[in-house]
Amino acid sequence: MRTELLALALVILSIAVIMLIEISSGTILQLLYAVDLAIALALLYDYILRVRRGGIGYALVNSYEIIAYIPAVVVNVIFPPSYAAALRALRILRFIALGIRLMREIQARSAKLLGSALLILFLAIFVGATSFYFAEGIEQNFGIFDCIYWAVITITTAGYGDIVPKTVIGKLIAMIVVLLGVAVVALFTASIVSIALADRESSLRKDIEELIKKHSRRLKEEEELRLLNRLKALIEEEDQT
Repeated sequence: MRTELLALALVILSIAVIMLIEISSGTILQLLYAVDLAIALALLYDYILRVRRGGIGYALVNSYEIIAYIPAVVVNVIFPPSYAAALRALRILRFIALGIRLMREIQARSAKLLGSALLILFLAIFVGATSFYFAEGIEQNFGIFDCIYWAVITITTAGYGDIVPKTVIGKLIAMIVVLLGVAVVALFTASIVSIALADRESSLRKDIEELIKKHSRRLKEEEELRLLNRLKALIEEEDQT
């Protein structure tokens, strides 16, 4: 359990570091690269342990996670600044892979459907805004607040049209965010129905328990009366003999 919570904390920290790398330079940037490398190696080790426990099937299903564990410094070596589009695309893929794992880990610990819906809503806005920032922020000079605003408007399917994606990656992110918005609405609806049914079931259970207790007391009283009558009859028979 502690190992799982540590991995969850590392995923959250890794997402934060990726965001900070985009706005840092100089010594701070080098320090963030070192932290990112250490986190990536730790998460990769955790992934290897999970693959050993889950087997080849687990490895195939969760193979997308490998992208999340490529350190930013390695990405920069593979794709120098001249390949800015490819570099940005790989960073977005890494961020999304981390977001998917974060969503899966937290949702697995969420006991209620409503909590899961709220979690997915928060992560969809968070991941959508950050991915949109990587894809469109530099091209269109959007700030992170503009991207958060875009994610909220898009996920609610309002779509005012004042901020729109122009790159292919940005359009793909927009489509994913819209689909997540539809899924969140469905989850909220299901959670409300589930809560209503749970309350009704709880009320019916209490009524049944009260009914059983009432009848059990009645049966107990009838049984005691029957035993007393039987005892009285035996005493009368002895007196007669």
